[in-house]
Amino acid sequence: MKTKNLIPLLILLLFITACEVKMAPSESWSTWFRTQSDSKYYKGKAEKLVKQLSRDIFEYEINRVVVIDPVNADKKAPILGEYISARVVEAITKDRVFRVAQKGEVDDVLTRLNLPPAYAYTRSELEKLGKALNAQAILTGKLTDLGTNLDVHLTLIDIASGEVIASATEALTRTKFAVELMRHY
Repeated sequence: MKTKNLIPLLILLLFITACEVKMAPSESWSTWFRTQSDSKYYKGKAEKLVKQLSRDIFEYEINRVVVIDPVNADKKAPILGEYISARVVEAITKDRVFRVAQKGEVDDVLTRLNLPPAYAYTRSELEKLGKALNAQAILTGKLTDLGTNLDVHLTLIDIASGEVIASATEALTRTKFAVELMRHY
């Protein structure tokens, strides 16, 4: 009788020892608790920025926009600034908010006019950029390392009047990768 009770127990032990148990978190945990940011993260942030910028600008007759790479505290456009501007252009063209001047054309005009990417331009610089690129507005930006996060601030400036017609700010997770991209040009 005792051996009859041991046989099912031995079979159960055999199955248990032959099974692999995964002791890792599920896939949903990794999406909720990301340690590093990915391209979907930046795409979502860029779309939020564009949505904020385009909310109340329909009274302005803006057809074409120039996107300048956001600059850092050193007034230089880091790789992160170039990446953010590319994502912003993608979001603008996806939603068909404006027509956007092509990056190569913008870089060529900035070089020709001897202007670096900047957050703020004088009224005469705005007019020169607008005329050279046949645009009604310029989108400039600033990247700030706040220690706990990175702050992206974009400003849409009307070339004709020189006034700020829209601005938007979005906080980015301060990852090692993002900080590294802030330091390289």
